[in-house]
Amino acid sequence: MAIEGKNSDLFRRLRYYGFGLLLGVLAVSVLYKGKGCQLPGSAKMEELSYQKLELTQHGECRMACRGISLDEIKALMKSGKVNYDKSEVRAEPCGKYAVEGTTADGQSIRVIIADCDTISKVVTAIDLKMENDTCDCK
Repeated sequence: MAIEGKNSDLFRRLRYYGFGLLLGVLAVSVLYKGKGCQLPGSAKMEELSYQKLELTQHGECRMACRGISLDEIKALMKSGKVNYDKSEVRAEPCGKYAVEGTTADGQSIRVIIADCDTISKVVTAIDLKMENDTCDCK
């Protein structure tokens, strides 16, 4: 035997709660429509790819030795992933990020990119499948 007034009060509260919840869900879905969240690696890749790209002398030598073109580096900047285990994000004067991926011709590479303000500098390029380093770059 339930008391009539207490049950009606509970149902009234549940209706208000449900109505408020529905309004909140609608407001959030309208405000955040089309916006997604990014993982830190993809956000950093987006930042690096929009910056001006420069080659260091060592990076240019390594790219030439391993047959990696600038276009392949630019494509890697769009599709590659940051390997934070191989990166030195707190290096001075510029943080260094190890970007890994596969080129169009199937070459598995890692490119070390220094993030210097508005410039992304290619420090070195590594062929991950090459066991012995035959490049004579200083």
